[in-house]
Amino acid sequence: MFKKRKLATSKKYRYQYGKSPVLHQTVKKNQKTLRGGGPTSFHTKKRKRLTLSQLHKKIPPKAKKLSIALGVIGAGILLIYTTLFSQYLYVETIKISTEQLGTPQLSGNIIDDLSTYKGKNILFVSKDEIIEKIQKGYPEIENIKINKDLPSTIIISFSEYPLIANITNISNESNKKFVINSIGYVVKEDTDDPNLPYIKVKTDAPLNTESSIIEQDTLDYLLGATSYFEEKFGMQILETEYKVIPREVHLRTEKYFHLWIDIQKPYENQLKKLKKALVKLDIYNSPLEYIDLRITGESGEKIIYKRR
Repeated sequence: MFKKRKLATSKKYRYQYGKSPVLHQTVKKNQKTLRGGGPTSFHTKKRKRLTLSQLHKKIPPKAKKLSIALGVIGAGILLIYTTLFSQYLYVETIKISTEQLGTPQLSGNIIDDLSTYKGKNILFVSKDEIIEKIQKGYPEIENIKINKDLPSTIIISFSEYPLIANITNISNESNKKFVINSIGYVVKEDTDDPNLPYIKVKTDAPLNTESSIIEQDTLDYLLGATSYFEEKFGMQILETEYKVIPREVHLRTEKYFHLWIDIQKPYENQLKKLKKALVKLDIYNSPLEYIDLRITGESGEKIIYKRR
């Protein structure tokens, strides 16, 4: 009897030299824990760390909604402050696109005129307002494009109407020279461009350079008649004279005779009459003073001319 109890006791404990006895007895899951809430084993289990997603799941739904609402409100306040009050979005620089730097004087004048927009909130600067202001001050400009380079730069790009003719205005008061664009506005004064056609305009008073000095339809007619004659007859026009009151066009050719054309009638029809008369009227070799193509006879082919 004694031997059995000793043997049972030896199975519970095992002694090792220099170490405390270790309990190897298996503890059942439904066994009561020791005082203090710990397991019966001497080895305590490590606590698991919760992940962010697990922590987020433990936050009450009301707290989640409140945090989201506060975040939205904060972002809105920051946006309103940045938009309305922060100097971060104030206009600091107005510049011309590099494509237009070939006209530095014009570009500089535009930048000076738009300096009033500096210090304004770039989000509230109207592109249409800038375009209208440039068009009023600079009629030589055809296309305008405005870009906003946030946070503080306005970039302007534009193209000019092409230079199309030299104008000599002879009036009772003065003689002036201009270079005009394709819509009749003066771009340059007191100079000419030898690569452009010459148009002489006689008036009682000097032409008003604040607006178009020649209506676009009239300008198109004058240049069209010049180009048509040079193409069909192979002869250069040295100068085109526009007589405002009688509504006439006089083309001075390189042979130094003039062609008189009625601006109220198509120039093609009038010059075709001359083409048909070339057999009888040798304009290339005859010493002529003028040829009048304005008169319309019964046959529609009447030509009046004067020799020198």
